[in-house]
Amino acid sequence: MRAGFDTVLDFAFSGLGFSVPAPRQGFPNQMFLPGGDLTPLEEHLDGIIRGLTRWQPRTDQQSKLPPKVKVTGNSYDEALTNIHDLFLRNQWGDGLAIFPPTEERVNWILTGTQLSRETVIGRILPRGATATVESAAISLAMAGGRPEYLPVLIAAMKAILDPLMRHQTMNATTCSCFPVAIVNGSIAKKIQLNSGYGCLGPDPMHPAGGSIGRAIRLVVQNIGVALPGSGTMAIFGTPAKYTNAVFAEDDENLPDGWQPLHVERGFAAQSSVVTVSPVLSAVNVSGGGTASTMDEAERTLYRLTTMMQNPIPNYFQDNFREGAAGIVLMTGYAARGLAALGWSKRAVQQYLWENSKIPWSVVTRALSANRIERAIEATGLKYDEPWPITSRPENIMIVVAGGEQSGHCYWMQGAYTALKPVSVEI
Repeated sequence: MRAGFDTVLDFAFSGLGFSVPAPRQGFPNQMFLPGGDLTPLEEHLDGIIRGLTRWQPRTDQQSKLPPKVKVTGNSYDEALTNIHDLFLRNQWGDGLAIFPPTEERVNWILTGTQLSRETVIGRILPRGATATVESAAISLAMAGGRPEYLPVLIAAMKAILDPLMRHQTMNATTCSCFPVAIVNGSIAKKIQLNSGYGCLGPDPMHPAGGSIGRAIRLVVQNIGVALPGSGTMAIFGTPAKYTNAVFAEDDENLPDGWQPLHVERGFAAQSSVVTVSPVLSAVNVSGGGTASTMDEAERTLYRLTTMMQNPIPNYFQDNFREGAAGIVLMTGYAARGLAALGWSKRAVQQYLWENSKIPWSVVTRALSANRIERAIEATGLKYDEPWPITSRPENIMIVVAGGEQSGHCYWMQGAYTALKPVSVEI
């Protein structure tokens, strides 16, 4: 393995339930560069063979929540500071101020669900410890959440832990990806989840998204130990990882004939559903017109395709057939303008798919010969042809959200980590 990946290896084995430390042999990073010196590999060949043939695994029970702690101070402010410092020392916090997850506060959060606190949500990799309803409530309490947010958090975590999401890859990858959770249905209004102006950012009138998203991060970090440089190897990270992205679709402003996301994905219109898909970056696309003319509509959509037409290897991996190439956000105002000109959602997806194809000349300049061979093997794409960014237009998710005006669209570029998006009823 590359030097510096010791803890990643330990967590990987722990996530599989092994209690015995894994055999390992570290090699300098320079060895993995083109033309690198392979002498260290030859020198340690016997140790590698011994580790592969003689190591005996043993499984162990999953860890439980740590015991309760008592924190004191000469004043309330000092006690809060001591709590904050304690959580940072134990790597339980995210660096921002937290609400102390006292027994009283956690019990209050748990009133938001009829599930018992011991109910298992799933194992969080890379460490593989078990998340329960109680540990989710603790994270939500730390993030300043409320009881009515808890069902959304639980559903989002179930989506993240679905095998199709491959959350272990999302957590451990060197890529700066993060999960996006889109909520449809009446629960969005009930918890004041933003679908309008500033839906991806801070909003004191709609605090639910930030609290739920931050709680997701705390669950992943504290139960799965997805810590920078050990459990997660994201080279740069991203500010989005503090709160991920949790928002609602603007169901009320959908044009006639445009189904909301959850109905497209097979749920009843009256259901409340969360859909999770990982993205690796996001960009505001300026100049999204009101689509009052066909020319203006096509210019708006074409500008989107210039951002989507990014020749990255992530498009061309084993999620190519069913995974989301990315998420397009457009306002209800813009969507209704497109619909008035005769554009169905399927027609928009088809246009974006066709016009975001990457010319072969760009593919060969952007990807190495080895990457191209691997991409062709994984996707069935062919030489000397433009490459679409996903196998079919429907894999481009279109979500109506944002302020009541137009002027901008938003492109959230998909990450390769999930085989496909996952939706869970709340």
